[in-house]
Amino acid sequence: MAEEPGGEERRATTVTLIRRAVSRPYLFMAAILLVVGAIWFIRLAVEEFLLIDRVVNVYTNEAAVQMDTFAIRPPVTAQVLDVPVREGDAVEKGQVLFHLVPDDFRAELQEASAVAEAISQELQEMRQELPLSIERAKGEVSRAQALVETKQQEHRRTQVFFSVKQHQTEQMQREHQATIEAAQARLREQETASREAQKNLERIRQLFNDGIESQDRLDAAEIAAERQQSRLEAAREQLREAKEHLPGETPQMLRVHHQDVQRLKSEVKEQQTVLELARNNLRQTEQLGNQRLKVLEAKYKEALARVETYQLKLDKTTVYSPAEGIVAMRAIEPGEMVEGDPSNPPVMIINNPRQRWITAHVWESDISRVRLGNTVDIWVDALRTNTLGRGKPLQGRVFRINPTTSSEIAGLPPERFFTRRERTVPVGVSIEGDVPLLRAGMLAEVLIYPRQGVEAEER
Repeated sequence: MAEEPGGEERRATTVTLIRRAVSRPYLFMAAILLVVGAIWFIRLAVEEFLLIDRVVNVYTNEAAVQMDTFAIRPPVTAQVLDVPVREGDAVEKGQVLFHLVPDDFRAELQEASAVAEAISQELQEMRQELPLSIERAKGEVSRAQALVETKQQEHRRTQVFFSVKQHQTEQMQREHQATIEAAQARLREQETASREAQKNLERIRQLFNDGIESQDRLDAAEIAAERQQSRLEAAREQLREAKEHLPGETPQMLRVHHQDVQRLKSEVKEQQTVLELARNNLRQTEQLGNQRLKVLEAKYKEALARVETYQLKLDKTTVYSPAEGIVAMRAIEPGEMVEGDPSNPPVMIINNPRQRWITAHVWESDISRVRLGNTVDIWVDALRTNTLGRGKPLQGRVFRINPTTSSEIAGLPPERFFTRRERTVPVGVSIEGDVPLLRAGMLAEVLIYPRQGVEAEER
């Protein structure tokens, strides 16, 4: 078969170039470097899509691996008894990390318990004694009230009796005065009649002496005068008896009755004073008893709180792991004195490798495109397998978007002279799958796909 025209010349030219390149090594090396550089650039630009990713998606290299970290600080001030775990040990949730010497707290707990028990006993006695004291005070009030009522009734009866006697005496004295006045009137009548009879006797006797009147008339006049004198003496006797016999109570007896009324009135006032004292005693017993009961209850609650406080301190002498993890740092040894100050550095740190995520700081100009659930590619610097490119990414999703910027979270003081600079917003990214090599603090890059994830599912 005939060769094409010029084919032999092209082969000769190629062989000539190869011979020249071999004869000149620097040209050969330059060609190899040019080919390798072209391959590396093409891989970065075509295979990794770095430049396109930064424009279309949300990219940041301000990211780091985060892990659940538990800083363990001594809850109380005491001496370390023992530390059964070491750095690098895997611990379970609730496992003992270290013990503190409990002697001081146990003694304080016993003392507080004894005080609480004494107050409880006193409170119980007070609760039993107070109702009895109140009942006794009420009994005294009832007895005093009964005596007051008795004295008042007796005073009323005496007063009524005195009033009746006084009224009867006054009535009888009025009637007796009328009787005396009637006897005096009869006496005056009899005296007048006696004088008339005597005058008549003297006149008849004169006439008899003159021989004008007879002896019979004189005898009749004498008999009439004697009878009238007898009536006069009877009237005088009646008046005398009326004056001597005073009806009703005597003034001395009335004074005695009046004194009885006054005495009972004083006794009523005295008994009312006793009643008022009994009522005051009842009020004081109730008020002071209830106040003392409230004070004892408050003291008992305070004592129980103190017991609970010392019990908590005693319980805190044994420190447990708050979660499953690995002891990342141990800065405590048996025999040391530790202080229960939360501002002090931790004496032990527990990390939980199973709870890992990425905290990526996204520029505020890009944060509006990020949504919860967006898919994310993650490149961790420590997991690079080659020098060309970033390697195969890990997969993740956005699970948290902080409501504030990183500077606000850091609590930085306000700038004296405001300078407009773009801020970043922390975004939490979960890591899918188990990657044992990840460690907290490892640097990473993330690429968030705004159109993949929640937004895509909504569409």
